[in-house]
Amino acid sequence: MEQDEKFISGFCRTLNRTNTVCCEYEEVNGKKKLVFMDCYYESCEHHSSCLIYKEAVGD
Repeated sequence: MEQDEKFISGFCRTLNRTNTVCCEYEEVNGKKKLVFMDCYYESCEHHSSCLIYKEAVGD
């Protein structure tokens, strides 16, 4: 299984500043899938509107 890392910078509403986030991806069925973000977006109160997360998943 191949893993890949990508660093994404953007505005974080929780921290109220620009933040750089490390994102880790795994290749599943020929497509890259986001498996980890070091900002813990799953528990963030702003995760539904997070522009960093949207860029990370390609939305």
